Amino acid sequence: MHTYAHPVADATDGTAVQQQVELPPAGGSDGGRRWRKGRRPGVRPLVAATLSSVVPGGGQLYLGRARRGAVMVVAAVACVAAGVALGRDRSTLARMAVQPRWLLTLLAADVALLAFRVFSVVDAYRVGAGRREEPPHHHRATIAGVALLLALTAAPHAAAGYYDLQAYDLLTSIFHSRDEGWAASGSPAPGPARASVPGRLTVLLLGGDAGYGRIGRRTDTMIVASVEVASGRATLFGLPRNLIRVPLPVGPARAFDCRCFPHPLNELYAYGEAHPELFPGSRQPGVSAIMGAAEELLGIPIDHYALVDLRGFVKVVDALGGVTVTVAEPVHVEVDRLGEAAGGPSFHLKPGRHHLDGFTALAYARARKETSDYDRMRRQRCLLRSLARQADAGTLLRAFPRLVPVLKRNVVTDLPLDRLPDLIELAGQHRVRLAAIGFTPPDYSAGWADGGYPVPDVRRIRAAARAMLEGRPAPVPASPGATAGAKPATGGGGAAAKPATGRTDQLFPRGPDTCG
Repeated sequence: MHTYAHPVADATDGTAVQQQVELPPAGGSDGGRRWRKGRRPGVRPLVAATLSSVVPGGGQLYLGRARRGAVMVVAAVACVAAGVALGRDRSTLARMAVQPRWLLTLLAADVALLAFRVFSVVDAYRVGAGRREEPPHHHRATIAGVALLLALTAAPHAAAGYYDLQAYDLLTSIFHSRDEGWAASGSPAPGPARASVPGRLTVLLLGGDAGYGRIGRRTDTMIVASVEVASGRATLFGLPRNLIRVPLPVGPARAFDCRCFPHPLNELYAYGEAHPELFPGSRQPGVSAIMGAAEELLGIPIDHYALVDLRGFVKVVDALGGVTVTVAEPVHVEVDRLGEAAGGPSFHLKPGRHHLDGFTALAYARARKETSDYDRMRRQRCLLRSLARQADAGTLLRAFPRLVPVLKRNVVTDLPLDRLPDLIELAGQHRVRLAAIGFTPPDYSAGWADGGYPVPDVRRIRAAARAMLEGRPAPVPASPGATAGAKPATGGGGAAAKPATGRTDQLFPRGPDTCG
């Protein structure tokens, strides 16, 4: 304690006397605090909290708390090292991301790491502030600063947790177990009709139209996708919607004298839904009907199915930011907004590259006024190929929050969760190579039924499918297929509409698809 002799005047006789005045100590914790009472404290606490928000323990080291700071820094470095190691093994990370139990584990780890970082920030501030007392307005400003730091610290963890929960919700909502109540052999006993092809995954992709102005669901898009897991080579087989007399498997075949489906193939889904007794135990008799017919037609087993509603297709394309396609020939498109708004524009899409939104992409895939059903099938397969190529990891990540509700409402599949890790690993290890073909007349038809509907040439179709699965080009007949029976229809209905104008290769595309 220092003293200072300060002269003062006596009140009675004016004599100067010395009065000692105590000054606060230059150092010392208690005295220093009392002397600084009422003054705005320094910025050291906020600096320390900021450092700890960046690197847990950094603020403690800044304040001279070496042991406490070192422990936190080591823990933070260990967490970073674990994250880097996991990030380098993208295959393992991707497999974890499609398994619900690992998603919950990652969520718990995210919450624990957030709690650790919040503790580090608050602890750094408290150590730096000590026991200072502040005026109310200073205190409010300090609290606001700390709250901002905590919000910035929590933001990435909140985003990670949100994506984690969205993925968990999607996986547990869509992917269940395989529908094994009915097998394509027609046997009522559960279990697969035939063993799956080793090393290959085959999925039936159905585009259902149960939207505005429709009664029931018509599967106007039917594609069988077969993927060779070891190489990533994928083959798409397009099934024309107006094929008639498609063979049926044992069981449902007994319902018809021809042991085939005597109506256009796109009506088979509705028939199966109306006659579930032909597919005992199946949760999706309509899908089971088409799956059985596709197996008989192609001569290959099909493992799973995925059914997508047209409205869902539109929203998926929009969520991905649109799709870029290369148009080879002019296409007349009429945009249909599926009852959500007034009808859209009608125009010709000129040759070249075009970026399409969801409704325009759907119109492009469905257009057939100046072409044919078969050219439309080719455009649908090419559109799927474009979407697959453009949906990279970054695009999917940005679109994920919008994709989840769309997929939950518009996709039905029996693909089980335990198959997803292998598919994700396949996508990460190989660049998927796509080959596609549509079994269109006249090359793959045995003739024409009344009304101009094509009858499939099962032998040729099976031979082409087998060749493409083995990596060989599909044999294209030197001459058109059989022409027995009625000729192709020239328009209207669900038949093979042949417009008055248009090139022959647009009306009946031949051979594997050539997409731009």
